Amino acid sequence: MRFLALFLFFAFNLSLAFGQKANFERKKAWAPPPISADSSASLPELPLRRVSALARFEGEDLHYSVKYGFIEAGKARLTVEPGPTYNHRPTWKVVGSGRSLRAFDWAFRVRDHYETHIDQEGLFPHLFIRRVREGGYRLERDIEFDPAKRTSVTTQNGRREHHRLPAFCQDVVSAFYYARNLPIERMSMGDLIEIPTLIDGKIHSLRARLTGRSQVKVKLGKFDCWSFTPVVQKGRIWKDESDLTVYVSADERRIPVLITSDLLIGSIRLELTDDDSAEASN
Repeated sequence: MRFLALFLFFAFNLSLAFGQKANFERKKAWAPPPISADSSASLPELPLRRVSALARFEGEDLHYSVKYGFIEAGKARLTVEPGPTYNHRPTWKVVGSGRSLRAFDWAFRVRDHYETHIDQEGLFPHLFIRRVREGGYRLERDIEFDPAKRTSVTTQNGRREHHRLPAFCQDVVSAFYYARNLPIERMSMGDLIEIPTLIDGKIHSLRARLTGRSQVKVKLGKFDCWSFTPVVQKGRIWKDESDLTVYVSADERRIPVLITSDLLIGSIRLELTDDDSAEASN
Protein backbone atom coordinates (compact mmCIF):
# COMPACT_ATOMS: atom_id res chain seq x y z
CA MET A 1 0.00 0.00 0.00
CA ARG A 2 2.92 2.34 0.57
CA PHE A 3 3.87 1.98 -3.11
CA LEU A 4 0.28 2.61 -4.20
CA ALA A 5 0.37 5.91 -2.32
CA LEU A 6 3.15 7.10 -4.62
CA PHE A 7 0.71 7.01 -7.50
CA LEU A 8 -1.57 9.40 -5.71
CA PHE A 9 0.95 12.16 -6.28
CA PHE A 10 0.16 14.38 -9.23
CA ALA A 11 1.21 13.14 -12.66
CA PHE A 12 4.62 14.77 -13.08
CA ASN A 13 5.75 13.80 -9.59
CA LEU A 14 5.04 10.18 -10.43
CA SER A 15 7.14 10.05 -13.53
CA LEU A 16 10.16 11.81 -12.08
CA ALA A 17 10.05 10.60 -8.48
CA PHE A 18 10.47 7.04 -9.68
CA GLY A 19 13.46 8.12 -11.72
CA GLN A 20 15.32 8.94 -8.53
CA LYS A 21 15.67 5.21 -7.83
CA ALA A 22 17.72 4.68 -10.98
CA ASN A 23 21.39 3.76 -10.85
CA PHE A 24 22.19 3.76 -14.55
CA GLU A 25 25.06 5.28 -16.49
CA ARG A 26 26.99 5.67 -13.23
CA LYS A 27 24.71 8.48 -12.11
CA LYS A 28 24.35 8.25 -8.34
CA ALA A 29 22.55 10.50 -5.90
CA TRP A 30 24.72 12.55 -3.58
CA ALA A 31 24.09 14.67 -0.51
CA PRO A 32 24.79 18.39 -0.98
CA PRO A 33 27.34 19.77 1.50
CA PRO A 34 25.85 21.56 4.52
CA ILE A 35 27.00 25.09 5.27
CA SER A 36 26.35 27.58 8.04
CA ALA A 37 23.82 30.36 7.73
CA ASP A 38 26.65 32.93 7.81
CA SER A 39 28.50 31.14 5.03
CA SER A 40 25.35 31.01 2.94
CA ALA A 41 24.72 34.74 3.41
CA SER A 42 28.29 35.62 2.42
CA LEU A 43 28.22 33.82 -0.94
CA PRO A 44 28.26 36.02 -4.05
CA GLU A 45 25.14 36.35 -6.15
CA LEU A 46 25.49 34.85 -9.62
CA PRO A 47 23.46 35.73 -12.74
CA LEU A 48 20.07 34.10 -13.11
CA ARG A 49 19.09 32.37 -16.31
CA ARG A 50 16.26 33.26 -18.64
CA VAL A 51 14.59 30.67 -20.84
CA SER A 52 12.33 31.03 -23.85
CA ALA A 53 8.73 30.24 -22.92
CA LEU A 54 7.49 27.38 -25.09
CA ALA A 55 4.72 25.87 -22.99
CA ARG A 56 1.80 27.67 -21.35
CA PHE A 57 1.25 26.83 -17.70
CA GLU A 58 -0.78 29.58 -16.05
CA GLY A 59 -4.43 28.74 -15.41
CA GLU A 60 -4.01 24.98 -15.66
CA ASP A 61 -6.45 22.84 -13.67
CA LEU A 62 -5.97 19.18 -14.51
CA HIS A 63 -7.72 16.21 -12.90
CA TYR A 64 -6.57 12.57 -12.91
CA SER A 65 -7.79 9.16 -11.85
CA VAL A 66 -5.47 6.51 -10.43
CA LYS A 67 -6.30 2.89 -11.21
CA TYR A 68 -4.73 -0.30 -9.94
CA GLY A 69 -5.77 -2.84 -12.54
CA PHE A 70 -9.46 -2.15 -13.13
CA ILE A 71 -10.02 -0.58 -9.70
CA GLU A 72 -10.01 3.19 -9.24
CA ALA A 73 -8.06 3.81 -6.04
CA GLY A 74 -7.48 7.56 -5.98
CA LYS A 75 -7.60 11.02 -7.51
CA ALA A 76 -4.93 13.58 -8.30
CA ARG A 77 -5.06 17.24 -9.34
CA LEU A 78 -2.65 19.84 -10.73
CA THR A 79 -3.27 23.59 -10.66
CA VAL A 80 -1.20 26.59 -11.74
CA GLU A 81 -1.84 30.22 -10.80
CA PRO A 82 0.22 33.40 -10.36
CA GLY A 83 2.45 33.08 -7.32
CA PRO A 84 4.35 35.49 -5.08
CA THR A 85 7.23 37.65 -6.29
CA TYR A 86 10.80 36.92 -5.14
CA ASN A 87 13.32 39.75 -5.57
CA HIS A 88 11.17 41.34 -8.27
CA ARG A 89 10.81 38.03 -10.15
CA PRO A 90 7.25 36.71 -10.63
CA THR A 91 6.46 33.03 -10.13
CA TRP A 92 3.88 30.40 -10.94
CA LYS A 93 2.35 28.69 -7.93
CA VAL A 94 1.94 25.02 -8.83
CA VAL A 95 -0.07 22.80 -6.48
CA GLY A 96 -0.34 19.04 -6.83
CA SER A 97 -2.62 17.02 -4.59
CA GLY A 98 -3.29 13.30 -4.29
CA ARG A 99 -5.88 11.44 -2.26
CA SER A 100 -7.21 7.94 -1.90
CA LEU A 101 -10.92 7.37 -2.46
CA ARG A 102 -13.07 6.98 0.62
CA ALA A 103 -13.63 3.30 -0.14
CA PHE A 104 -9.87 2.77 0.37
CA ASP A 105 -9.34 5.12 3.30
CA TRP A 106 -9.95 2.35 5.80
CA ALA A 107 -6.97 0.43 4.41
CA PHE A 108 -4.55 3.27 3.62
CA ARG A 109 -5.67 6.88 3.75
CA VAL A 110 -3.70 9.28 1.53
CA ARG A 111 -3.92 13.09 1.59
CA ASP A 112 -0.84 14.63 -0.04
CA HIS A 113 -0.05 18.24 -0.93
CA TYR A 114 2.90 19.43 -2.99
CA GLU A 115 3.52 23.07 -3.87
CA THR A 116 6.26 24.87 -5.70
CA HIS A 117 6.82 28.51 -6.68
CA ILE A 118 8.53 28.47 -10.09
CA ASP A 119 10.34 31.47 -11.52
CA GLN A 120 8.49 32.51 -14.66
CA GLU A 121 11.61 33.68 -16.48
CA GLY A 122 14.10 30.99 -15.47
CA LEU A 123 11.88 27.98 -14.59
CA PHE A 124 13.74 27.25 -11.34
CA PRO A 125 12.12 27.01 -7.88
CA HIS A 126 12.08 29.62 -5.12
CA LEU A 127 10.05 27.58 -2.59
CA PHE A 128 8.95 23.96 -2.32
CA ILE A 129 6.35 22.78 0.20
CA ARG A 130 5.57 19.15 0.95
CA ARG A 131 2.76 17.95 3.21
CA VAL A 132 2.30 14.19 3.29
CA ARG A 133 -0.42 12.17 5.03
CA GLU A 134 -0.14 8.48 4.11
CA GLY A 135 -1.58 6.02 6.61
CA GLY A 136 0.29 6.70 9.84
CA TYR A 137 3.12 8.51 8.04
CA ARG A 138 3.35 12.29 8.37
CA LEU A 139 5.80 14.73 6.81
CA GLU A 140 6.00 18.52 6.72
CA ARG A 141 8.96 19.97 4.86
CA ASP A 142 9.70 23.40 3.36
CA ILE A 143 12.68 24.14 1.11
CA GLU A 144 13.63 27.74 0.37
CA PHE A 145 15.85 28.06 -2.70
CA ASP A 146 18.24 30.93 -3.33
CA PRO A 147 18.99 30.47 -7.05
CA ALA A 148 21.40 33.42 -7.17
CA LYS A 149 23.64 31.95 -4.45
CA ARG A 150 22.99 28.31 -5.41
CA THR A 151 21.85 27.42 -1.88
CA SER A 152 18.79 26.08 -0.09
CA VAL A 153 17.33 26.12 3.42
CA THR A 154 15.32 23.07 4.48
CA THR A 155 12.92 23.41 7.42
CA GLN A 156 11.60 20.21 9.01
CA ASN A 157 10.68 19.31 12.59
CA GLY A 158 11.73 22.77 13.78
CA ARG A 159 15.24 22.44 12.32
CA ARG A 160 16.75 24.57 9.55
CA GLU A 161 19.63 23.28 7.43
CA HIS A 162 21.55 25.22 4.78
CA HIS A 163 23.12 23.49 1.77
CA ARG A 164 25.11 24.27 -1.38
CA LEU A 165 23.38 23.18 -4.58
CA PRO A 166 24.20 22.77 -8.27
CA ALA A 167 23.19 25.71 -10.42
CA PHE A 168 19.41 25.91 -10.91
CA CYS A 169 18.69 22.72 -9.02
CA GLN A 170 15.02 21.76 -9.20
CA ASP A 171 12.53 20.26 -6.78
CA VAL A 172 10.59 17.22 -7.99
CA VAL A 173 7.62 19.36 -9.09
CA SER A 174 9.42 22.20 -10.84
CA ALA A 175 11.61 19.65 -12.64
CA PHE A 176 8.67 18.48 -14.69
CA TYR A 177 7.65 22.01 -15.64
CA TYR A 178 11.19 22.71 -16.75
CA ALA A 179 11.11 19.52 -18.83
CA ARG A 180 7.79 20.51 -20.40
CA ASN A 181 9.40 23.69 -21.68
CA LEU A 182 12.21 21.92 -23.55
CA PRO A 183 12.12 21.98 -27.38
CA ILE A 184 10.85 18.41 -27.68
CA GLU A 185 10.08 18.79 -31.36
CA ARG A 186 13.80 19.24 -32.03
CA MET A 187 14.78 16.11 -30.08
CA SER A 188 15.54 12.77 -31.70
CA MET A 189 14.06 9.48 -30.58
CA GLY A 190 16.22 8.04 -27.84
CA ASP A 191 17.49 11.42 -26.66
CA LEU A 192 17.86 11.69 -22.89
CA ILE A 193 16.62 14.50 -20.65
CA GLU A 194 18.64 14.96 -17.43
CA ILE A 195 17.65 17.38 -14.66
CA PRO A 196 19.49 17.87 -11.32
CA THR A 197 16.84 17.68 -8.61
CA LEU A 198 16.82 17.88 -4.81
CA ILE A 199 14.80 14.97 -3.39
CA ASP A 200 14.77 13.98 0.28
CA GLY A 201 18.08 15.67 1.00
CA LYS A 202 19.99 14.30 -2.00
CA ILE A 203 20.74 15.50 -5.51
CA HIS A 204 19.38 13.12 -8.15
CA SER A 205 19.87 13.29 -11.88
CA LEU A 206 16.31 12.66 -13.05
CA ARG A 207 16.41 11.12 -16.50
CA ALA A 208 13.87 10.22 -19.16
CA ARG A 209 14.21 9.14 -22.78
CA LEU A 210 12.04 10.31 -25.67
CA THR A 211 10.66 7.04 -27.01
CA GLY A 212 7.92 7.84 -29.52
CA ARG A 213 4.85 9.71 -30.69
CA SER A 214 1.39 8.18 -30.80
CA GLN A 215 -2.34 8.69 -30.38
CA VAL A 216 -3.43 8.13 -26.79
CA LYS A 217 -7.02 7.60 -25.69
CA VAL A 218 -8.10 8.51 -22.16
CA LYS A 219 -11.43 9.30 -20.55
CA LEU A 220 -11.23 12.93 -21.68
CA GLY A 221 -10.64 11.99 -25.33
CA LYS A 222 -7.85 11.31 -27.84
CA PHE A 223 -4.52 13.13 -27.73
CA ASP A 224 -1.50 13.22 -29.99
CA CYS A 225 1.34 12.61 -27.53
CA TRP A 226 5.07 12.30 -27.12
CA SER A 227 6.05 9.36 -24.95
CA PHE A 228 8.90 9.31 -22.47
CA THR A 229 10.39 6.45 -20.49
CA PRO A 230 11.94 7.55 -17.18
CA VAL A 231 15.10 5.63 -16.36
CA VAL A 232 14.09 3.25 -13.57
CA GLN A 233 15.75 0.35 -11.84
CA LYS A 234 14.39 -3.03 -12.88
CA GLY A 235 14.05 -5.85 -10.41
CA ARG A 236 12.71 -3.89 -7.43
CA ILE A 237 9.30 -2.79 -8.70
CA TRP A 238 9.52 -3.23 -12.47
CA LYS A 239 10.48 -6.23 -14.62
CA ASP A 240 12.09 -4.11 -17.33
CA GLU A 241 13.55 -0.62 -17.62
CA SER A 242 10.71 0.39 -19.98
CA ASP A 243 7.81 -0.58 -17.71
CA LEU A 244 6.99 3.04 -16.86
CA THR A 245 5.82 5.34 -19.66
CA VAL A 246 4.71 8.98 -19.53
CA TYR A 247 2.63 10.53 -22.33
CA VAL A 248 2.65 14.33 -22.83
CA SER A 249 0.44 16.13 -25.34
CA ALA A 250 2.31 17.04 -28.52
CA ASP A 251 1.04 20.63 -28.65
CA GLU A 252 2.01 23.97 -27.14
CA ARG A 253 0.50 23.04 -23.78
CA ARG A 254 2.41 19.77 -23.33
CA ILE A 255 0.14 18.54 -20.59
CA PRO A 256 0.65 15.16 -18.90
CA VAL A 257 -2.09 12.94 -20.36
CA LEU A 258 -1.32 9.40 -19.23
CA ILE A 259 1.13 7.40 -17.13
CA THR A 260 1.18 3.61 -17.41
CA SER A 261 3.25 1.22 -15.36
CA ASP A 262 3.57 -2.56 -15.46
CA LEU A 263 4.70 -3.77 -12.07
CA LEU A 264 6.05 -7.07 -10.88
CA ILE A 265 2.53 -7.59 -9.57
CA GLY A 266 -0.30 -5.90 -11.49
CA SER A 267 -0.36 -2.57 -13.32
CA ILE A 268 -1.19 1.04 -12.55
CA ARG A 269 -2.68 3.69 -14.83
CA LEU A 270 -2.98 7.40 -14.15
CA GLU A 271 -5.03 9.22 -16.77
CA LEU A 272 -6.38 12.69 -17.44
CA THR A 273 -10.12 12.85 -16.73
CA ASP A 274 -10.94 16.59 -16.71
CA ASP A 275 -9.33 19.78 -17.95
CA ASP A 276 -10.77 22.89 -16.32
CA SER A 277 -7.85 25.02 -17.44
CA ALA A 278 -8.38 28.56 -18.62
CA GLU A 279 -6.48 27.69 -21.81
CA ALA A 280 -8.85 24.79 -22.55
CA SER A 281 -11.94 27.01 -22.27
CA ASN A 282 -10.65 29.57 -24.78
